[in-house]
Amino acid sequence: MTRRIERVEKNVQRILGEIIQEELRPPGMVSVMDVTCDTRLTTARVAVSVYASDSEPRATIEYLERRIAFIRRELSARAQMRRTPKIEFVLDTSLQDGQSMIDLISDVSSSR
Repeated sequence: MTRRIERVEKNVQRILGEIIQEELRPPGMVSVMDVTCDTRLTTARVAVSVYASDSEPRATIEYLERRIAFIRRELSARAQMRRTPKIEFVLDTSLQDGQSMIDLISDVSSSR
């Protein structure tokens, strides 16, 4: 991966985080964990983590997908890129998986 792509990914991650928190206010707390662009910068896969006590994380992803036109328009205005990549949202469950592992380890160690 080139330095240019890495810079674009970091910039897109920062801007998408701002757009989601400031403009959209989706159900639950959403954090943009990672952005991966293809080599031509035409597609950006955005991994988001959802912290929601009352709503299903999948519902938050669907909400973001319904607002994709607004998100791309805002990204285009803020990022000053020649072409705005197509955005694909993916649910990142790594934090929940890590917490599950910690819980399992604590259960094993407390049962000894």
